[in-house]
Amino acid sequence: MVREEIYQGTKKVFGLYGAFFELVAREIGVEKALALHTKAHERVGFTAGKLIKEKLGAEKPNLQKLRDILRESNLSIGIESQSADVTPTQILFRNLQCPLYDGFRMGGLDDETAETLCQRGAPAKLGSTLTYLNPEIKYRLQYYRKGPEEPCEEVIQLK
Repeated sequence: MVREEIYQGTKKVFGLYGAFFELVAREIGVEKALALHTKAHERVGFTAGKLIKEKLGAEKPNLQKLRDILRESNLSIGIESQSADVTPTQILFRNLQCPLYDGFRMGGLDDETAETLCQRGAPAKLGSTLTYLNPEIKYRLQYYRKGPEEPCEEVIQLK
């Protein structure tokens, strides 16, 4: 189980982000707000890629190394994540408890908006991280949870 204090802290941050996003979307329009959301996630992903690369040095990360790095990253923000269906070319992550999902809901977002934020944010962030680290490895959000008890599924794939 993920430490409860990390989960709760991250949930509160994303609750605030969800409330802020809703107000910004009302002010400037949903599409403009989503475009900014995507750009912010790309920027954070690029920065994360640089930090990971500094830790790895000249090593070009493979799927197994990335599995460990991404799982640790998820745990560090309170996402309970399991890697399943690991093959030489693909890793499937099942994300169980998710403070982003719960935070968006706490911030007043409806299910559709919360899903849109994940559908746009996760590929932008992880896509830019992985491209920076190894352009041959791609990210895909395969399944978005339909409720708090369901997992999301993310795929990391070697092309």
